[in-house]
Amino acid sequence: MLSLAHKLTFPLSPIMLCFALGAQAQDKSNKMEHIEVHYKRSSITSTITEDTEKLIEMPGAMGDPLRAVFALPGVVAAGGSMSEPAVRGSSPSDNIFEVDFMPAGYIFHDFGSSIFNRHIIQDFQLYSAGYGAAYSNATGAVFDVTLRNPKYQPINTTLDFTMFNAGMFIEGQATDNTAFYFSARKSTLPLFFSEGEELEDDDGEKNGVIINDAPDDHDYQGKWLWDINNNNTLTFNFTGAEDSAAAGFNERAELAQKTPEFQGDATYIREFNSQSLLWDHYNKDYHLKVGVGVLDHSGRLEYGKQASLSTGYFEQEKEQQYSYKAQLNYRISPLHRLITDFAYFDNETTYTYDTFQYLCTELDPDCDIKKGERISGKQHIGIDSGFIGLTHVWQVTNKLQSELGVQLQHNDYTDEDFISPRLALNYYLSGSSTIIAKFGQYNRMQDVDYIIPQVGNPKLKSQTSEHFTLGFEQQLEHEWSWSVEGYYKTMDDLPLAIDASAPDAHLLYTNQVEGRAYGVDLLVSKNKTDNWYGWVSLSYAKSERTDTRQNITRDYFADTPLVFNAVLHYEINELWEGGFNFTARSGQAYTPIVGVRENPEHANRFLPVYGDAFSKRHDLYHRLDIRFERKTQLFGLDGKLILELMNAYGQDNISYIDLDYKKVNSVDDLYIKEEQDDFEMRPSIGFSVTF
Repeated sequence: MLSLAHKLTFPLSPIMLCFALGAQAQDKSNKMEHIEVHYKRSSITSTITEDTEKLIEMPGAMGDPLRAVFALPGVVAAGGSMSEPAVRGSSPSDNIFEVDFMPAGYIFHDFGSSIFNRHIIQDFQLYSAGYGAAYSNATGAVFDVTLRNPKYQPINTTLDFTMFNAGMFIEGQATDNTAFYFSARKSTLPLFFSEGEELEDDDGEKNGVIINDAPDDHDYQGKWLWDINNNNTLTFNFTGAEDSAAAGFNERAELAQKTPEFQGDATYIREFNSQSLLWDHYNKDYHLKVGVGVLDHSGRLEYGKQASLSTGYFEQEKEQQYSYKAQLNYRISPLHRLITDFAYFDNETTYTYDTFQYLCTELDPDCDIKKGERISGKQHIGIDSGFIGLTHVWQVTNKLQSELGVQLQHNDYTDEDFISPRLALNYYLSGSSTIIAKFGQYNRMQDVDYIIPQVGNPKLKSQTSEHFTLGFEQQLEHEWSWSVEGYYKTMDDLPLAIDASAPDAHLLYTNQVEGRAYGVDLLVSKNKTDNWYGWVSLSYAKSERTDTRQNITRDYFADTPLVFNAVLHYEINELWEGGFNFTARSGQAYTPIVGVRENPEHANRFLPVYGDAFSKRHDLYHRLDIRFERKTQLFGLDGKLILELMNAYGQDNISYIDLDYKKVNSVDDLYIKEEQDDFEMRPSIGFSVTF
């Protein structure tokens, strides 16, 4: 098999021969001229893929390809448009995120965007179900982000400004064989708030929430690339992010009226920092990737601080993880390929707290009303795990390809071992039509706060899941394509909060919840031709959970039966391009409030009485986002003007309900307040300049 260098130089050989013969005929003493073609293997991944470019340009995503994931089939925001994604009926907690082969702390800020600058994402893959043996500790979806390699070019700087963040991006060549880039971004949300300001509700009345420190976030990423030779590269990556906010809640605040313990000052902050070193070795028959990384992740919530009455309460979690990973992709023959994955995660987690015990899971409609006794302490646990994955890729015939894999995993903390088979079959009906079938078994450890001693139950088993998918895809003329895929998921050993009156209430949690999700996703897509591209998707889904202790089955809180997306992008002329993104979906499930009761711990305070959990649905959700870009110049520098209008026709989408505590003065006052989605109509103006 010819290397890329041979492929590039081979067509030049006849030309070189002619030059050589001509030179010899004229003057044998002259030296033969020659042409050399040089390339760097890392340059192959220094530009973003076409599919990722589409997500960056999608209206409503503000240049953020990961926020654009909500326009893909099977993906919904669980609890509001700024929430994390729930994919094909699984919980957001069931997903995992990998960035450049290594685990990530988190990839979505609390206030809407992802942590990545749009300039650095080379590829983004969403594996909704039935993924292979290279991924572990996930039962939902896999978000696999590949950051592009730095370009060998003179050092350039790009400045980005929008209404909601500002960023800087620097990239260039350092030496003949090294290149780098660095990105840093900062939210502009603090500009929209004044310290000490008390916010107002929709009626213009003070709502009891006082801004101490405005919602804020920032992030950074960097990559240093060393092309050692044609067969080896070494990459150093570093990334980090922080989200924070601080507010005071007085007696008028609804949160303080519902949960008086929250009256006072509150502070929230979470952050992570990670560094990793990756070595890639390329051979004509194999590719070896080895990575070592360290991740520091922490979060802290303080609330109820009152200068004269209380020092308040807090919860703090700190996590440090060392990751060791390797993957060998070996081509045995033209028909057989063997992929071996290895990973070991050395995790130390510390949980410190002085708070109240809130016993609840996703099955409970309102954690605020499940407050238990005050607890305090410090827990330190090691949550080490590792796995080996083997995958055999076999081109059985010209029409059939199989991927048969198995993953062997061990969790130290729970002392569990898993043998998880994974299988994928591709049957090529023709050069343009393929039938795809997948099956896999998956598991993930319970969330830390469910298994820490005193706060949770260390005896909880890991969650398990089985995925089945069957799909068909076809490439059509003029860059059109379409696909349809059905799926079925089972979920076992999910956590259940034990009722305080039960004889085993001291266990706090038990593995007595099962679940299932099934549905079908249809996608029609057109790649860029005739100056435009776009896609339309329609998803039908059903997701439910069963409390096996009481034998009660309910809709999952993120269950969304129908989702429709339509995206169009059009190049108007050499300067202007624009498009729209329209989304419509079934209203998510919610739990109706059927009455009012007195708060047993606080006089003249009231709590809601709920009906059957997740038995009602909000009205149809729909929204239109519009985006236009114009190439321009500023002081002779290349620039781009970006105009966006989100929720263009100002649709009021309801995300949740609660009592209207300002109006409730007795158990006979049943006043319900509907809370809208995260924003109404929102314009945005941005500018980018490179020099």
